[in-house]
Amino acid sequence: MLTPHLIAGVLAGMAGLLVFLIIHHYWIRPIWFILPFGLFIAGLGGLAVGWAYHELSPNLPAPPWNGLAFVALIGIILAPAILLAEIRQPLFSIAEGEAELAVPIWYAVAVFILELLVTAALVGGLAGWLIGHTPRAALATALAGFIFALGPGHNIPFLGSTPGTLKGIVILLAIILSATIVLVKSSSLMSGYIMNRSI
Repeated sequence: MLTPHLIAGVLAGMAGLLVFLIIHHYWIRPIWFILPFGLFIAGLGGLAVGWAYHELSPNLPAPPWNGLAFVALIGIILAPAILLAEIRQPLFSIAEGEAELAVPIWYAVAVFILELLVTAALVGGLAGWLIGHTPRAALATALAGFIFALGPGHNIPFLGSTPGTLKGIVILLAIILSATIVLVKSSSLMSGYIMNRSI
């Protein structure tokens, strides 16, 4: 049933956003002003991730390994962008705590689109096809990869080859882990509740 996975995806997106904002508050600086817009985007992104989880879950390992498999999948989807960001010149120069764009704006935009969004969508689509074995699974996972790159992964190209790389990866990992726990647990609870009600 699709509905529990979509609801779980929305909850997961919101959980990931809150984890991001809390870590950002204490480790970098408060940015709570993005919360209203962030909740909207996290909800939409969560729908895509929930749909992908619905399409792939029959072919994922049994609990609790399904959550770890989904974390690994997100890592694989974002890995090309992370690797590309580390092997090219930094987009920003950081001096005395201030970041300044070191390349033309058109180049930074092209890097963001090609290195992050396109690779995440392509790898997501391929992974969805290999795991789900259907065009719908490929489409859902490609969309989820694109949305995840656009949301939690948006800093990957900009932090690459800079002192902020490690911090960015730690924050991204925290978001992925927290969102996946909420996704897997809440979809399982809601699916079980619906099945019990229908008996």
